[in-house]
Amino acid sequence: MRQTQSPVTDRVREGRVKQNRSTAPLDIVVPFTTPKQTEVALRAAQRLGAGLDSAVRVVKVQVVPFPLDLRNSPVPVDFLEAQLRNLCGDDVSREIRFAREYEDGLRGVLRFRSMVVLATQKRPWKTRTERLAASLRSAGHTVVMVPEEKTNA
Repeated sequence: MRQTQSPVTDRVREGRVKQNRSTAPLDIVVPFTTPKQTEVALRAAQRLGAGLDSAVRVVKVQVVPFPLDLRNSPVPVDFLEAQLRNLCGDDVSREIRFAREYEDGLRGVLRFRSMVVLATQKRPWKTRTERLAASLRSAGHTVVMVPEEKTNA
């Protein structure tokens, strides 16, 4: 497996969290995938951490294509911040990370023994989220997969 070093920058916006995420024994990370799946994963993460000394973080990894400088995201930062604020509220830590590759950016925010919570739709084929979960598990991270609720439209 080839190790690549991709440049990454962070932009952190903290909500009003009860526990400082650096001192919480259980770090629960919810990567932003789609608004609906992230909301499902966030609810599951909050249920998992209820009654425990835990901190829940929602991480949005924004991929910036190579010709652009990492500080010049193709998506306005204000939009990304508003998107996370509307989804999470003020009781969850929110982070925006700019990276060249999604998975490298996500791995950069995971700490030792972080738990990653992902929601996915059940498909006959492996979804992008399931491939991400398998990759994180092979790297030694704990990953919890939550099925996305079906809605009748």
